[in-house]
Amino acid sequence: QYTMERAVIMADDHVLKADDLIFSVLETQPDVPTDNDNVPLSEMEKNAILRVIEKHNGNITRAAKELGLTRTALYRRLSKYDI
Repeated sequence: QYTMERAVIMADDHVLKADDLIFSVLETQPDVPTDNDNVPLSEMEKNAILRVIEKHNGNITRAAKELGLTRTALYRRLSKYDI
């Protein structure tokens, strides 16, 4: 339930697409805080994106692929989080 609610909140429009789902990254990152009472989901997503980009030495194409996003969707999220 929470996964779908998050997808709806984070979606760029009214239709969910694969680009809107990056949960596998959040679930596999052991250093992502899981205490939802203290860390907003948007901050968790931002941190996950930053870690993946750093892992790929700034290569957006590789980072987007690992996140399960298109490059365009990743750029939108970078803009959204002022990265």
